[in-house]
Amino acid sequence: MAAQTARVMRPYDPVATATPPQILYETMAMGVDETTSVPILDYMLATWFAWYQEGGQMPEWPRFRPFDHPQVLPHISLYERIGPRYRCSLVGEEAGRSMPVRMAGRMLDEAMPAENLADATRRMDTALGSGIPNFVEKTMAWQPGHDLRIYRTLQLPFAGRDGANARVMVVMNFRSERV
Repeated sequence: MAAQTARVMRPYDPVATATPPQILYETMAMGVDETTSVPILDYMLATWFAWYQEGGQMPEWPRFRPFDHPQVLPHISLYERIGPRYRCSLVGEEAGRSMPVRMAGRMLDEAMPAENLADATRRMDTALGSGIPNFVEKTMAWQPGHDLRIYRTLQLPFAGRDGANARVMVVMNFRSERV
């Protein structure tokens, strides 16, 4: 049996990013019959569209009852729109472990790296403005000596109840590839 050598990983340096994030695939308006090829994302997409069809419009946030969907909780982050900004109120364990920065309890524009902020804000604004989910598959910023990280996110819009702030649930899936 051949001996395996450990791969030496250099510390990530956000200033020395070799390759910025790249969009691999996107759909800015998901249809009721579309899929993402990621089971947890497809489950929430189908659930969201069932609520949409029940009410004939974007569901209100109270429609999502976390304990009815425990398998999704580790994969979500929840953003509340406050004026033109978004506050991250919740990050699931799996999503938080894979994100490069700590988001929970922070305003998006104060926590997210600049190379992602405009794109993330545009996706959430589009989801809330259209009342329809959107999907993207992207690479994370990459540096030589590190695995290539790819993530898929599904942005699900929810109306605020009685004039309260609207929310966007982002369901996330991460994977790594050795390069």
